[in-house]
Amino acid sequence: MLSPKKTTLAFALSAATALLLSGCGGSTHDDAPSATTNPPSSSMPPAASDPSKNGAISLHGVVYGAADTSVPAEAGIPITMMGQMRALFDLIRKSPDFTQVVMDLGDGNPVHVLDTNTGDKFLPGKLALGLSWILIDMKTKGDPAYADYLATYQKITTAMMQSSGANYTYANTSWGEYYYLVALNNFQAHGMLNEVFSDAMLSTLQTRLTFCDMFGADASGKTNTCPTAGTSIDVASLNTAQNYYAVSYGIAGLRQKLGWSNPTFSSTADASVATMNARDALLYTLTKHIRNDSTGGFSDEASNTHTTYYDQARYDRYSTLLIGEVTERTLEMGNQANLTPELKSYLRKSVDLILPQLNTNGQGFNYGRSIGPYGDSAFMEVLTAAANAGVLTDQEMKVAYTYIYKSALRFSNFWYDPTLPTPSVNMWVKGRGTDTYRGKPRVMGENFSLLHQYMYVNAWWDKLGFNGKAPLSDAEMQAYLDTKPHYTLTWYNQPTDTAHPYSAALITVRDGQRVINLNLSQAPDYNSFTPYYPAPASDNLAYGTTDLAYALLIPQVTYSGKTYIPVTYYKNLNVQESNGQVVVTFDTAKFRQATKNAAYTTDLDLQVHTVMTFSHGTMTRTDTLSSATLTGNLAVETDYTSFADFQNSKANSDGVSVNYTNSPATSYATTGFDTCALSQFDTVNGVTNPLSTTPIGQLHGDFACTTSPFALSGGANRTFSWTLKYADPA
Repeated sequence: MLSPKKTTLAFALSAATALLLSGCGGSTHDDAPSATTNPPSSSMPPAASDPSKNGAISLHGVVYGAADTSVPAEAGIPITMMGQMRALFDLIRKSPDFTQVVMDLGDGNPVHVLDTNTGDKFLPGKLALGLSWILIDMKTKGDPAYADYLATYQKITTAMMQSSGANYTYANTSWGEYYYLVALNNFQAHGMLNEVFSDAMLSTLQTRLTFCDMFGADASGKTNTCPTAGTSIDVASLNTAQNYYAVSYGIAGLRQKLGWSNPTFSSTADASVATMNARDALLYTLTKHIRNDSTGGFSDEASNTHTTYYDQARYDRYSTLLIGEVTERTLEMGNQANLTPELKSYLRKSVDLILPQLNTNGQGFNYGRSIGPYGDSAFMEVLTAAANAGVLTDQEMKVAYTYIYKSALRFSNFWYDPTLPTPSVNMWVKGRGTDTYRGKPRVMGENFSLLHQYMYVNAWWDKLGFNGKAPLSDAEMQAYLDTKPHYTLTWYNQPTDTAHPYSAALITVRDGQRVINLNLSQAPDYNSFTPYYPAPASDNLAYGTTDLAYALLIPQVTYSGKTYIPVTYYKNLNVQESNGQVVVTFDTAKFRQATKNAAYTTDLDLQVHTVMTFSHGTMTRTDTLSSATLTGNLAVETDYTSFADFQNSKANSDGVSVNYTNSPATSYATTGFDTCALSQFDTVNGVTNPLSTTPIGQLHGDFACTTSPFALSGGANRTFSWTLKYADPA
């Protein structure tokens, strides 16, 4: 029996974080409400009134709670989100030295979350924004402890902005600068700006909170590279991913709202940019990015560093989220006049991608990088932006609000863990794993980021007239979801687009209450990782592991001592439905070497024709491999890893199938392989297997099927298949 190969590929992620605001839009519906023309003066909710008026079973009840931010009766949560934020503030306030604040997640490795080496270059901004919610709430209510909390806030923010020469003790780049500016504008809206910050501190912030670190050579954030007033920056010199145009747009607009000046932009490629102020030049450039890099109206997250057609097309959570962020920024800076029909059309396309994926459990994206709680909140942010932009129907407004309520419940009862030594959002322990980018040293900042998302979204829905309103019942929500098509095909790039000749699309299949996604994305910088494989993703049934690779539900090939996977070059995508079955077919023209950023010169001349069939309770994949040029032998492996307890999994006597109990998966069977083996997956020699920690929990058993080496010559081919069966959700 062959031992399946497990190759762990751990790489630090460099792509941008997708935090805070998001939106969605598209063609306006006849019965859509008017766009919000007067956004809230800040992200803060109105002061809570009596819970019986606010509604315990409501978004406001979960996020803000009763008048004292306590949990309303029947809310079904351990603590409100305002309560979580207050607890974090108290953790910091009670420490004699805030740099020594420790968060303990119970894994034996407590983290000093506010020292200078967390790796979170947004931390000062996250902290300034997160804690501002508590200060504004206390000030509004006349809380006698306000002065004490204000003093703590001033001590921390001042220390984090101290500099020695040109270098700052704490980095605070891009997103951190944006977060800080949101806090400043919220304080100004409540008449508190000059009470919280001294003139000297505001002068420091005005100098430091710019978008300049995202342009030119210096992106470290440790040095102030911003030119003097009146100096121009070339808009083409962005030194990070193109979605950071949205971050810089937010910074420029919020500076402008405060009355602060901005550096101007020029462009070596587009003379018209020089005629615009910074805010409008950045929005103009961002719009061009979405328009030019995707015929479907989504953001190509790889286009900043990859310039040829086979080298682009990373479409994931952020591709859908970006237009939501643009919409939200536009509204919060008071720039509604520039929310064009074109931008609203892109927003609607994001809505149309999300609606078929909605559910009654508040679950969001299940594919791509940096998901977990951010996968859930991305749906929430896009739908909120769409509600504000007037591109949702009345029914969709109710559905969106209900999903967001469920997402808030899921955050409070699933992602937030009050049983940890330091209660916190959990993306790192108890079988969960996230990408290196959101490593555990950033735990404090991730709490602030996520809580702010729900708080500002709640404020918008309060403004939209939903304060204290009950959501749709599960039966009503499911009745709406049952009207969605059995499958939805969303093209990122149309097949007729000659600039992007390879297929890039999302297929979403609804099987009762189960949502299954098949995402075909070139993902040149991440295609070696399981969340970007052309394999199904579905809650507690099939899930990728961040930053890592193994033969998860695809035919992984070993040839000449190297490993290759079919993760790019998709062609001839076709989706059809017949007799209740959804059949997806596509071809893969070459296999990629299974290493991060593998050179395209290492591609293997191996083709595969794939057929995926979805029917009630069953999905089947068949892969037929062929090659006209390979002369040596190759071997194939395919793995299915299950959330079911290993002890409850049983390999059958036929040697090619396995049964599961107490799990959504009930059985898995293969054809075409020589040997299959069931093995424990969660630990290796008593140590947690990093391949087993998905964003939503731990995988426990692996059923790996392999072949002996064989040749593909003389026009020969070989076919492999697997069938996964599952039960209806309980």
